[in-house]
This record gives sequence, structure tokens and C-alpha cells, in this order.
Amino acid sequence: MKFEAVLLDLDGTILRPDQIISDDVSAAISNIRDRIPVCILTGRELAEVLDYASILGLTSPQACDGGSTIVSASSKKVLWAVSLSNYEICLILDELKTSRLSFFGTRPDGVNTNIDSGSYEKKSNWICSDWDEAKNYGYTRISAMNLSEQVAEELEGRLSSNSSLNVTKAFLPYNGLWAVDFTHSNINKGTAAAKIAGFLGKNLGSFLAVGDSYNDKSMLDCVGFSVAMGNAPDSMTASVDYIAPPVEEDGLAKVINEVVIPNLD
Repeated sequence: MKFEAVLLDLDGTILRPDQIISDDVSAAISNIRDRIPVCILTGRELAEVLDYASILGLTSPQACDGGSTIVSASSKKVLWAVSLSNYEICLILDELKTSRLSFFGTRPDGVNTNIDSGSYEKKSNWICSDWDEAKNYGYTRISAMNLSEQVAEELEGRLSSNSSLNVTKAFLPYNGLWAVDFTHSNINKGTAAAKIAGFLGKNLGSFLAVGDSYNDKSMLDCVGFSVAMGNAPDSMTASVDYIAPPVEEDGLAKVINEVVIPNLD
């Protein structure tokens, strides 16, 4: 098949656990970015997806906040966003407060979190908030951060029955822990993929997507050709079209060089 766009997860796909983009992956992306749209779909916030799009020389629409926000890499303008309701925000934050967990709430203009700022490089668009203050902001995504896998599964189970929420756990390769992401109902990376296809005027059936964790499954399920990184869970690798080597072995570079490029012309 002829590919007309490529959708890429960030952590564990483009980024190694040490947060580095290898030379081989960077070179592979540079070989296709002027020929077809290359779009990042990540759970990270808007500022970071724009930073990485700039590093990689990408100009297409990019998705962040677990698929709830799409931004133009060229103009840096938000093209589409779906926010959680005030009720949903209070529901999530109250649950995380009761469970004594860390929260990370993203919005197009910044981040609210109760994570100790000393744990991360201080960023200008971050606001350190207590639980009550945090409820005063609108979010496109809230995450419980730095969880054990068991705690992540238990939290996902408690709130996934709420029909107004999309609840997905995600592995954090940079510290070996887990997050649980909350977005509005039916908002995920698959939703963002469909919106990006609309902005590009292309059919999702001509897209290739690459991911490595549970929050990528909705994206992989909706495209014409799906790729799981070699470090992805078995439940993902069982249903994809291609399994790449893990990120530590520059699996994305192999996908681009051996699968994407031969199917561009």
C-alpha cells in the first residue's frame, strides 16, 4: 500500500528511555518529513509536542494531551481541543486526592501539578497547585503520575466505568513507572488520528502508525497499517501488522527505512 501520512508516539517510540532521539531515528524521520506528513501523537503537553516537532523539523498537525488537543506545528495555533467538564475535573481530582496520588493536569496554555518541582526541570508554563486551586482550571487531560503497575490497574478499574471519561494507563519509559490518563469520553489517540486525517484531507486507511503502550492502541486500531515497538505489551503486538525492534535498538528507524520509504512512490 502507498502511505500518505505517518503517526508516531513519542515516549518509547521516538524517544529512548533517556529522553534522547537517536541519530538514526532523527535521520530516518528527516528522510520522509518533506514527502509525507509526520505527526506526533503523545500524552505529553502542548509545549513539549511543539518542542519535539521543531527538533525534528515537522510542520504537520501534531496531537498532545492524550489526543485531546491538536496543534499546528507551523503556526503553533491550537486547531482543535476537547476539555474535561468541571464535574469530571472534580471527580478525577477528588479520587486522586483520596488515593494520595500525584496529579498532572494539562491545558493548551500550561500545566497544573502537585508534583514536587524539584523532581523535574522547572518549566515556565507549570503551576504548582494544591487540590482546591487545581479545580479552578480547565484541562484537556489529567494524569495520575508515577504509579506502580498494580496501582495504575486499580485506579483504571475504579474510574473506567464512568461513561463520561476515557481512562487509559500508559507506561513511562523514562522512569519505569506508570500513569493513568483521563480525557473526555471517546477522546483518545484514535480520535486525534481521525481529526488529523480530516485536517490533511486524507483517508486513515492510507496512514501508518507506530506506538508502544496501551494508550496507543486506539491509534493503531484505526489506521491502514499498524506497527508496535518490540517492547510493547503482548496484547498490542498480537493485533498489529508489523512488530519493530524495541526503541533501544532504533526500531522506528527500521520501520521508516524498510516499510515506509519503499511504499511512498
